[in-house]
Amino acid sequence: MYDVMNGVRVIEVAEHTYVPAAAMVLADWGADVIKVERAQGGDASRHMRLPGADGRVNPFFETGNRGKRGIALDLTQEAGREQLYRLIEGADVFLTNLRADARAKLGIEPQDLLKRNPRLIYARGTGYGLHGAMANDGGFDYPTAWCRAGAAFNQTLPDEPPPKQPGSIGDLTGGVTLAGAIAAALFRRERTGKGAVVDNALYMVGTYLMSQSLLATSIGVPTIPIERQKDSSFALANNYRTRDGRWLTICLLMEKWWPDFVAHIERPALLSDPRFKDAASRHANSRALGGELNEVFATRDYAEWCERFKTLEGVWSPIQSPAEVLTDPQALENGFISSVDIDEHNQYQVGVSPAQFDEQPIGRLMAGPGFGEHTDEVLREIGLTDAQLRALRDSGAIR
Repeated sequence: MYDVMNGVRVIEVAEHTYVPAAAMVLADWGADVIKVERAQGGDASRHMRLPGADGRVNPFFETGNRGKRGIALDLTQEAGREQLYRLIEGADVFLTNLRADARAKLGIEPQDLLKRNPRLIYARGTGYGLHGAMANDGGFDYPTAWCRAGAAFNQTLPDEPPPKQPGSIGDLTGGVTLAGAIAAALFRRERTGKGAVVDNALYMVGTYLMSQSLLATSIGVPTIPIERQKDSSFALANNYRTRDGRWLTICLLMEKWWPDFVAHIERPALLSDPRFKDAASRHANSRALGGELNEVFATRDYAEWCERFKTLEGVWSPIQSPAEVLTDPQALENGFISSVDIDEHNQYQVGVSPAQFDEQPIGRLMAGPGFGEHTDEVLREIGLTDAQLRALRDSGAIR
């Protein structure tokens, strides 16, 4: 982990991925993050299972929870809430994604916690924001950030169902942007001593990600068209299938890259073809050019094209599988993929949170906590005795 948040204590009362991911990013940056889970059952993501996984590592839980300490409190009991309040008194940041009715019931609204710690940064993630008919509705990544915000619509081809996401794009984007907002609030507090309430919402994350399309629509300009590969209106920004059934993508947005691309694919006749003489002509005849390129890319295997394009002036990319990403030298040498220690003998690999400091990789990372793993440790830090811990555990206020 990095050291830029050393000395910052974060208390999280959140589940699933979105807000826990924000706390995880703060842990990556060096904060001491204490995850507070329900004494009965814990974070719901602990009970989600990926088909085929052996159960030793849960990707749904780990994606938002590595690097934290974990305690289990029953916040419906006064004794459990009192332990949370004591933690808040010494904390810098509090995060939650519970709905408004649950926050009020548990006494963890901003006014409840800022009263105990006026310097606190109170961060809240919701599905649809604080106002309007859906203010207390639950939200998840795909329906809230992806479908309602227009991304699924813009990717739906005629007579086909809307595509699914490849992963928790809204959750993870929302998490890292919420972490950045918290960092900004902490910076202001360093200057002024003033706490803050920071809000983010999955729907807001989705509308931000769709900014280009929303802007274009607002001024009456067509957005990026929904097209099949063979019907692309921009053949030089398209995907192409290789002889062995793999795919590459090219993104040749600069006019000056055209001659070099033609040389790399060994089709010099394209330079003299009047249909493709300049950018305007290539755009007007995009389907024809796409047809030519489909034939070209089908003449070599994926590995051959990857090797040939290493010297291409323009931008291109192999369409890699997750397994290939985990062994990609470009990702590994830059520290974009890192090992996370489960214990002294076992690890898993993961993409790190997207920031680096002092030109250094992130360093050692630890897996997420076991359920209630650090309850006694953390509560001892705020002064509880062994006898008090036993009494709280006997009453069910802690686990």
